[in-house]
Amino acid sequence: MCLAPVVLARAGILAGRQATVYPSPAAVAEMKKAGANFLEIPVVADMQVVTANGPAAAAQFADTIITKLEC
Repeated sequence: MCLAPVVLARAGILAGRQATVYPSPAAVAEMKKAGANFLEIPVVADMQVVTANGPAAAAQFADTIITKLEC
């Protein structure tokens, strides 16, 4: 959530994946630099990686994670 997706991007986890982040110019630049496909929506789930853009997306983020954990 928030700026944490930048950490995932810098680690190479988001290269070629769709993701979101808090839309600060620096964060968006880092995401794109690392090869992430930045989407301007609250929550993005690309396979098993879930990203969210801030506190307002917390409930949707949690719901998405719960859905991904269901077997």
